[in-house]
Amino acid sequence: MRAILVLSFVILCSSILAQNSCKPISHLLAEIKYLDNINNSHIVLFETDKPVSKKYSFLNLSGQAIVGSVFAVGFSILPLAASWANAGGSDGTPVSQTALGILTVSSYIFGSAIGVRLIAKSKNSELSFWGTVGYSAIGGGVGVILLSILASQYKTIPGAGGVIVALCPIIGSMVYASFISDWPQENQEVSFTKTSISHKDIIEQTKLFNIELLRIKL
Repeated sequence: MRAILVLSFVILCSSILAQNSCKPISHLLAEIKYLDNINNSHIVLFETDKPVSKKYSFLNLSGQAIVGSVFAVGFSILPLAASWANAGGSDGTPVSQTALGILTVSSYIFGSAIGVRLIAKSKNSELSFWGTVGYSAIGGGVGVILLSILASQYKTIPGAGGVIVALCPIIGSMVYASFISDWPQENQEVSFTKTSISHKDIIEQTKLFNIELLRIKL
């Protein structure tokens, strides 16, 4: 019985070798080259960078409001002091007082824009300087209109109304920074990760199960 099994196995191996020997040499070389290419192949994985966030945090917005207010007062304090000093002098004229008043308001608007931009630029590097100044000026214009309305309604401007008027240039700058200004383009760069995979790895990863076809026990 064992001799029959051994003889069958020898015949089977001879048949397989005979089939392989019938293949052309060029075909065998092509198979060898194909397997060599698989062994040296690489798989490229693509990883896209995360898009840039186009919104400010609550902490950043708070910083814009606080720093904008500080810079607005800091820029306007000198022309405001000069206006008060000129009003108390004997040579003060309406024209000089008007000029100093315009300078004070302009300095306040300019300072608020610089303060807001200083904080907002940490998140948005594309924030326009003159765009921020322009919308701060628009906010200042809204404040002047609101002040005129309050002056026509009250003999003394209410404290809450005065605070809102003072915040108008800062709010204008913040509105521009948050909703109108351009943001940096999303980073579309692609990073490449190369991983070498051998022919054996491909076989092992795609193999579903093992089947033992023949076992010979001598």
